[in-house]
Amino acid sequence: MKPLAALTVLGLLVLLGLGASGLLPRPELPLPEHVAAAWGARNLVATIVLGVRLWDTLFEILIYAMTIVGVKLGLRPVRWEGAGPPVAETPLLRRAADLLLGPVVVFALYVATSGHLGPGGGFPAGALLGTGLLLALAKGVERLSAEVYEPTLEWVKYGAIVAILALTGVVLVLGRKGSPYLIAANLLMTVEVAIGAWVILHRFAKSRGEL
Repeated sequence: MKPLAALTVLGLLVLLGLGASGLLPRPELPLPEHVAAAWGARNLVATIVLGVRLWDTLFEILIYAMTIVGVKLGLRPVRWEGAGPPVAETPLLRRAADLLLGPVVVFALYVATSGHLGPGGGFPAGALLGTGLLLALAKGVERLSAEVYEPTLEWVKYGAIVAILALTGVVLVLGRKGSPYLIAANLLMTVEVAIGAWVILHRFAKSRGEL
């Protein structure tokens, strides 16, 4: 085992040395402005994350999905001992949740669909939408559980992951480019991240009994 580990480390050091020495040929990289123009985007970061390096983003999404599954399974047998009765939310907070949830959803969709033009994208849009769901928990976890059916959301989440896989194949394997692919990737990531946030919040609130 030790000789194998030593050979592995030695091989990595040789590769690093060759890369730093400049002996290996390096392809000429295109200008960032040309890459963004080819995708029909103004946000270079979105072009790189959702176009040039979409495989990296895909694996980040899969790691996030595995984390959600781990939280769900890990909290299933957990019940807080000696927990007090849930504290009733004030009518003002419940009313604020009803009024603000709609604007939060609209703003999250705006951040997702405009992520290829400026700051934004699927991850921050999903986090915004997850924040809206946290606000909606002011209604009470049981009431919200009846309105937002978690098993259905989980199937939507898995469907979004499959759609992202298909989109990755279209973009990177078939070489398709364009802003519609960036917008589609951002929307799918928004759905995946938001539902994952909801599963975590719901599981913690349900295990605790209430927020």
